[in-house]
Formats: sequence, C-alpha cells, structure tokens
Amino acid sequence: MMQSYFDWAIAQAKAGRPFWLNVFFRRALPFNAPHGFRIVELTASGAKVQLPDRRKNRNHLKGIHACAMATACEFSSGLGVLERFNMKDYRLIMYRLEVDYHRRAAPGHCVAQASISADLDAQIRSDLSERDDKTSRFLMTSELRDTAGELVATATVHWHVKPWEAVRFGKN
Repeated sequence: MMQSYFDWAIAQAKAGRPFWLNVFFRRALPFNAPHGFRIVELTASGAKVQLPDRRKNRNHLKGIHACAMATACEFSSGLGVLERFNMKDYRLIMYRLEVDYHRRAAPGHCVAQASISADLDAQIRSDLSERDDKTSRFLMTSELRDTAGELVATATVHWHVKPWEAVRFGKN
C-alpha cells in the first residue's frame, strides 16, 4: 500500500504536482518534518527543495541555521538520486556530507537544488553492472540560494547505491 502511494506521489511530483510527495516525506522522514521543507520541483535532471525562513530553522543570530541548510541540500540531492534509482530496487545511502558556507542568507526562504547529469547517471549504471560487488559510489553537488538568488551554501553529498539483491544482511 505505502509503495503504491509513494510511486503515485513520485509520478505526481514529476508531473509538476509535488503536494502529495511533500505529505509523504513529512511522515516518512520525521527528522526533516520540523524544518518544513517543501519539494518545489522533481524532474529527470534533479530536484529543488524550499527551506522556509521560520523560527525552527534559525540560529541564535536570527539567520538560517547551518544544519538546516545542510539538511536541505542533502534532501534535494537525495531526491535527485531517488528520481533515477527507485528505492524498491536500490538501497540508497548517503555516507558523507561536506558543506561550504559562502554567505549569510538574505531574509526569506532559500532553495536547495541538486541535479544528476546524464553522464553521471551512465557512470553509475555502468558501475552497477560491471563491478563485482554491484555497487556505485558517487558525488552529487547541491547548491542553496537565498531569495536574492545569491549562493549561500554548496554541499557535496557522497552516495552509495546498490541493488537490493546484492545487499547482504547480518555480520560481515
């Protein structure tokens, strides 16, 4: 039931109607729920996520908190990966996150955007088919911009993708 709802919500988001995917992720990712992220766009080339300027996302200086920025960047990157690799077929794990903060955000919401190029997609699929362990490790960059369009932060997200049939559970 949940899988069919999730697949339907993804299809709606790809068609330009991300409302139900936002509803799904607020429930499925409790860590992200307090931030109030809103998926703005999900396409074959990537994702855009809005980080609202609200009290829960602010630091002691009344600016957007660095951790909220990092989480928005990771979420947009994860959506980009998810758009290309369905979770029912692949295990998707972020194993490292690096963030560079460039400037303080202008008042108002920010938007994190990540994209996965056709070349990267081809490289990942090649890794998955050619490697003995059937895994692919790759980097995706996500940018966070403020309402003025200025670059506030850049995140490099390290991903590990593996088909579920190649995953071994238990002790290694």
